[in-house]
Formats: sequence, structure tokens, C-alpha cells
Amino acid sequence: MIKYSFIVVIMATVLSACSSSTTIELKNEMAQARKDAPIVINRADVKKLVGEIPADKILVVLDAQGKYIPSQVDDLDQDGQWDELALVCDFTAKEVKKFKVNFVDADKAPKYTIRTNVHLGLGNKETGFKATDHAFSPEGFVGIPMAYQSESVAWESDVMGFRDYFDCRNAKDLFGKLIPDMLMDKIGTHESGSYHELSSWGMDVLHVGPSLGSGGLALVHKDSLYRLGSVKEFEYQLVTKGPVRSVFDLKYKGWKVDGKQLSAQERISIWAGKYWFQSDVTIVGLDQDAELAIGIVTSHLKDKKAFSFSANKDFAAVATHGVQSLNDDNLGMGILLPANSKVRTGDAPVLSEEIISGSRYNQPVGQTHFVSQKISDKTSARHYFFAVWELENKKWADQENFENMMKVQADELSSPIVVTIK
Repeated sequence: MIKYSFIVVIMATVLSACSSSTTIELKNEMAQARKDAPIVINRADVKKLVGEIPADKILVVLDAQGKYIPSQVDDLDQDGQWDELALVCDFTAKEVKKFKVNFVDADKAPKYTIRTNVHLGLGNKETGFKATDHAFSPEGFVGIPMAYQSESVAWESDVMGFRDYFDCRNAKDLFGKLIPDMLMDKIGTHESGSYHELSSWGMDVLHVGPSLGSGGLALVHKDSLYRLGSVKEFEYQLVTKGPVRSVFDLKYKGWKVDGKQLSAQERISIWAGKYWFQSDVTIVGLDQDAELAIGIVTSHLKDKKAFSFSANKDFAAVATHGVQSLNDDNLGMGILLPANSKVRTGDAPVLSEEIISGSRYNQPVGQTHFVSQKISDKTSARHYFFAVWELENKKWADQENFENMMKVQADELSSPIVVTIK
């Protein structure tokens, strides 16, 4: 009788454990397949699933067959405790997947393929560069002599590379990639050679000049564009980088706009397999609602003009496509923004070489097509910047393919993977 009671207690305990929340259900509600769908699960939901989260273990995600799903945990507010579980996964149309989470010792954690990266190197070409997670660009720095690897904070997925000049120009540029390897730690070093010349990995494909480049920012005020550059304080802070997602902040103080002093922050996120990065911009010091301009350089765009289209009911799109790369082939660049935030599109003036050469510091904006979106004081405004290069994939020679990709991505952003804790 005692033995029987003991068995009953054991069985009750097992059944209780089995009936508790142990499964994450992920549903693709779209009637189309999705590749590398980004998924975010917050810490509170993970805690509902597993109870107390051990601080000395690595969280892993497994599918129904026990296969590890590439994932990472990210401390987005930098308080020493992770906030979100991030993963990517492929889905067929309307597919539902069930995953489990577990915790393993660090030495038993799986090694995932690294598919995103952020890099800022300090130093010079002669003595080399050292990676840093945090840095300030000196006030008035015009990029000469070179103090930062490739002059920039650089970030990448496995299909596209981007950079932001870490000086008063503060324009964005593109690295076209021909291989999926993470490259930003190597590009711009003495050993890597000139990134302006085509090599086996790719090249710098974009001429930026006095423009905002590939997604650079400005404020529209009284029909003038005020570049987010030449600020009193320009700061870089890495937030997280990992196999499926990387995030960093660019912070600005002393941004002069028509006599006012503003502060701003841009948080940039990039996901594995994506031709776009997400930008969340916050401005402090605005007296009233304003217009944030996001730019696309047009100076080398041959025979075609910028165009706008409705990506879907939620997102408006502005883009360019045509022969524009420094390899004399097709580039596509585009911006997705919430349709209800779009204000206008426009073109910055074509600047003379005399103005360009004489104004590296506090450089006026020229040779740029832009779209503006509403932004309020201390309230984040979000957009997505896309870039594709013909040499990376021949389908990008066709404008229709680029537009369709942006539309599909808009649909996916409008219908994120639904997460249910079972």
C-alpha cells in the first residue's frame, strides 16, 4: 500500500509537469511561404514557459525533432539581463510549428552560423584597427586623417553590407556582397586591399558624395534639409550582435536646426537573410511635430528617376533602381515607412563641385531623393531601408523583382509570426 501510494505521487508529479506550459507555438498566418522569418519572444513569455530562468545557463530552442533552431538572447536596455529571445525560421504557407526551449551549460551550447554583424574599428591602416563596442567621434571631425576602419560603423547580414560615416558627414553607404561570410571586421584593413575595387567578396558599390547616401537622415524645416551631422557629440554604442540579429545605437547631441539645439538617437537593427535594416529614430527638443527625411543618393543614377508606390495597405515605398553602382551595374535602393506617417517626397538640389569641395564640415545636402515622415518629440519613428545589387543576384537587374521583394517584405512586416505559449 505504501509502495502504491509512492507510485501515485510520482505519476501525479510527472503528469503535472507534462501538463504545464512547455511548448511555443509559432504560426505563419500568410498564405505564402516565408524564409528567415524574424521572431521575437519577450522574457516574460519565456518565463511563463519555463519558470525561473537560470543565469548561468544558455537558452536554446529545439524543434519537434530535437534539432536546434538558430537563436540568441538580447539585452536591449543594457541592464545586464536579457529582454528578448530572437530567432529566424522558414515557414510554408499557413504553417504552424511547435518549439521547446531548454537550458544548457555554455560548453555544450550549439554553434550557429553567424549571419549578422556590427563593427567599428579604432586605429589606422598602418598599425591596424582594434574593435570597440563604444566610441565617440570628435566634434568637428571630417574623417581625415582616418581614425576608424573603413571610416565607418559597419553592419551586415549574409546578403548585404551597410555603413555610416562616423564623422560630421554622417551619410550611409553600401558594401555589395558576393559571399555570405561576415566581412566587416576585415574590410578597410591594410591586408584587405581597396574596397573600391571589385574583389572576390564584393566591393563598395555606392558613390555618396554630398548626399545622404543609402538611408542617411535629415530634418525638413522651412523647406530646407538639415543634415543629421556636424553635431557636438556623436556616439556609437553596440547593443547586441549574434547569429540572427544585430543592434546598435547612434546618438547625437547638439544638432543645430535653425538656431535650435536638438538631440537624436537612431537604433539600427539587421536580421539574417534580409536586404534591409530597421531604423528607429527619436528626436528630443522639438517644439512641434516635424518631418524626418530619409534619403537615397541619385547622383550616379543613369536614365531613371526615383519612384513611389504602395507596398501594401500599411506601408508606403519610395525607391530607385537602375545602373548606379561603382561597378557600372544595377542597384536598387528603397525605403518602407508606415503609410500614415508619410508626408512628402522631394529632391535636394544638385550642388556644384565648388560647394562640395569647400563644405566637408556641415555639408549641405545635395544629389538626394528623400521621403519624409512625421516625427514627434521623444517619440520613435520607424522605417526600413532596402538595398540590392545585380552582381549579388542577377534577378536584381529587373526593377519589378526589386519592387515585388519590397512588397513581400511589407506583407511580412504587416503579419509577423504569431507566438503562442502552450
